[in-house]
Amino acid sequence: MIAIVSVDPNPRIAGKHLYELRINREVITTFTHNREDDLAVLLLKASEAADMEKMSKIAAILSEVKK
Repeated sequence: MIAIVSVDPNPRIAGKHLYELRINREVITTFTHNREDDLAVLLLKASEAADMEKMSKIAAILSEVKK
């Protein structure tokens, strides 16, 4: 299951909110999204956040290999 879950500690009708991207029960990454923006923007931000997390993990592995 893939889920995008609002985890903002201060939920409101508008403005930036904090979201988690989850696969099954594992939190893959977090990102912010303006509630005024539509679903397409939310999905794009989730995708970009997942890509950034993946690149960060790859960079960490490469850094370890160079040691």
